Amino acid sequence: MNHPLKLIAIALCLALPGWTMAADDNPDEDAAHVRHALMEVMGWNMKTVAAMSTGKAPFDQGRAEEHGKRLAALGGMIADAFARDTSGADLSRPTKALPAIWQNQADFEMKAAKLVEAANAYAAAAGESEAAARKAFIAVGGSCKGCHEDYKSE
Repeated sequence: MNHPLKLIAIALCLALPGWTMAADDNPDEDAAHVRHALMEVMGWNMKTVAAMSTGKAPFDQGRAEEHGKRLAALGGMIADAFARDTSGADLSRPTKALPAIWQNQADFEMKAAKLVEAANAYAAAAGESEAAARKAFIAVGGSCKGCHEDYKSE
């Protein structure tokens, strides 16, 4: 397992302590917990990328590449994490996932794929220069925003 994927696996394990017991063998709860953990880890990586890309943190080429690769790997998990329709489920904690995800699954999955593409491009650009990374970040942020506008409640 390469380094970024190993870190992602570790982060997800840390983000999910006891989630199977808490879900009480409820597949809807399981799905919601996995989605929440995935989005939390994505957000953690995105904050680092955004800070470096907007000048709020010093640009570090190695970290920028690493976080871009992580975002791409995590983005590749979105379709699987949202495969189970929980829009009508009675969940123990509210979810920000809108029913539109499952009503427009193909569009949702296409947007997730665009995020993966943008994150991979960001990682490659970060390997070139800070200016290239900043430019590529626009597509990453746009991918996140485009999906959140349609499929996430605030």
